[in-house]
Amino acid sequence: MQNYKNLPLYSINVKIFLQLGLIGPSTRAKQILLAFVPVTTYLGQIINLYKTWSDDIGETGLNFYMLALVTHCLVRFFMVVRNNERFVQFLQCIDLWYKDIELNSDPEVVRMLQDVTTHTQKLTRIGFYTILTGGLCSYIFPFLFEERKFILDIHYIFFDAKQTPFYEFFLVLQIVVLVPVFIVIYLPFTNILLTSLKFGELILMDMCTKLKNINNQDEATQLREFKECISYHEKIITFRDDLEYLVSIDGFFHVTLFGLMLCMLLFFLSLIHTLQLLLPAVAYITFNSYVIGITYYYADNFSHESLKVAYAAYDTPWYEGNPELRKCVQIMIARSHKPLEIKAGGLLPMTLENFQAILRISYSYFSMLQGFSQK
Repeated sequence: MQNYKNLPLYSINVKIFLQLGLIGPSTRAKQILLAFVPVTTYLGQIINLYKTWSDDIGETGLNFYMLALVTHCLVRFFMVVRNNERFVQFLQCIDLWYKDIELNSDPEVVRMLQDVTTHTQKLTRIGFYTILTGGLCSYIFPFLFEERKFILDIHYIFFDAKQTPFYEFFLVLQIVVLVPVFIVIYLPFTNILLTSLKFGELILMDMCTKLKNINNQDEATQLREFKECISYHEKIITFRDDLEYLVSIDGFFHVTLFGLMLCMLLFFLSLIHTLQLLLPAVAYITFNSYVIGITYYYADNFSHESLKVAYAAYDTPWYEGNPELRKCVQIMIARSHKPLEIKAGGLLPMTLENFQAILRISYSYFSMLQGFSQK
């Protein structure tokens, strides 16, 4: 059953992954063909970086950034393929949850669900417009130079990739295959993560609404409703655990590579004097800052919303209930005091505070590199 592919919450992102064979029933051959060009390009990038390490340090910084970007894309590819079944189970759970809220939740929560769906669809469109603009710029980039240039600089041992006919072949391969593959792997993963975080924020609001709707009824009904809320909270915690499992390694690579990439791009900007190199460097800095910034913003909202559950539990008429109800309230409040955080690599919580820390560290390394270069 693939009903989750038509869930409006995720727009076309899940359909893209299904069509590519990254999730759902797929053949290994399809996945190998999809990864072949990025992997061979990646190997060529590594050899090129090794060969040009002692050349112009500014261009080396740009090459290092492009290598890191492809590394991140490949990490996402292998993560999705490796966790195929977990991704499908997670999406099926969201699909059932979404339909249950539509049918059984408070009208205000249903309205918020519709707003969240509209918001995530707009977010998907903005993301695709942004990355398509970047893709068009990458197509133009090689033709801004008099010498032969690739979108991603590559070098191979047994032949010169910049000699005819190899140059024409690899340039067309990068334009026709590499850039589209990068777009359809990198962006849907980001959109699915952001949408899941936004949905997590919504179900926490639903949780608080359920607690607020517990009124002064008979003690048996009051206790039953509160136990249902505890079960609902446990389900939300499981949602957080599943999402963290699926994106934790990617988050670790994103933080590590983003810090290095931002540092290298800033250093690259301080050295270049040509407009052809200046514009892509600014575009890359803007793109990466946007992706990690908005991811940490949504994760931070999810974490802060989870803290409101304790206040909603305290506001219930627990003081009129029996000792068992009061004990349940204590359990709920104690559990909610620890925010539900998504951690990168299981170590670094995705919060705006940590995003600012990453920016500070990157700038510190940039200042250090700039100091060394001036000496």
